[in-house]
Amino acid sequence: MYFRPPAGRRDLGFYRYGNTQRGGGWFQYNVIRIYELEGESFLEPEAVGLLPFTALMKPPADMTPQAWVEKCIETTQTVDVGREMRATLLFALSLFGSLAHPPEFFQDPILEAIMQESPFYERVMQRGIEQGIEQGIEQGARQMSIENTLAVVKARFPNTDVNALRQRLEVITDINQLKQISLNASLATSFQDFQETLIDSPL
Repeated sequence: MYFRPPAGRRDLGFYRYGNTQRGGGWFQYNVIRIYELEGESFLEPEAVGLLPFTALMKPPADMTPQAWVEKCIETTQTVDVGREMRATLLFALSLFGSLAHPPEFFQDPILEAIMQESPFYERVMQRGIEQGIEQGIEQGARQMSIENTLAVVKARFPNTDVNALRQRLEVITDINQLKQISLNASLATSFQDFQETLIDSPL
């Protein structure tokens, strides 16, 4: 199943492996390119399971992508299901739809208020917050290690131009490597010795 172009355009629906000497196998499967399906054929309140994917499908020829997304949202809102299920359908529609459309198409205050009733909404949002916090902590520790190294170099080797050193350190993403470089700066007997340890450090 492929959600957006050009994914799957070269998938012929079969897989072959092996050769005539060793033997092998051949598998055939159905290829579904959602973006090639005519959306109006599936945009029915009764087709509950397909509604979250409709924004990825082809809109009518006379309809803009934004108008099509709005119609998908409106249809999903009319589904005869409970509040939580409707909220989950809309949330799934916004997640899948954002793969092919600007997120702004789904950023409506009323729509977001409905989606918040989905039990999955809070889980996804919480995970995003946690990942953001983790990334922020890691980035902060990385930057602190860089600044600490520069401060040590400035203090121990006052006449050194640290601009080039900063550029070198900024491309290093491994926090443990940055910590080791900071330690090397504290132990080096000269700036030249420190540079040699820096050259030995992999990027």
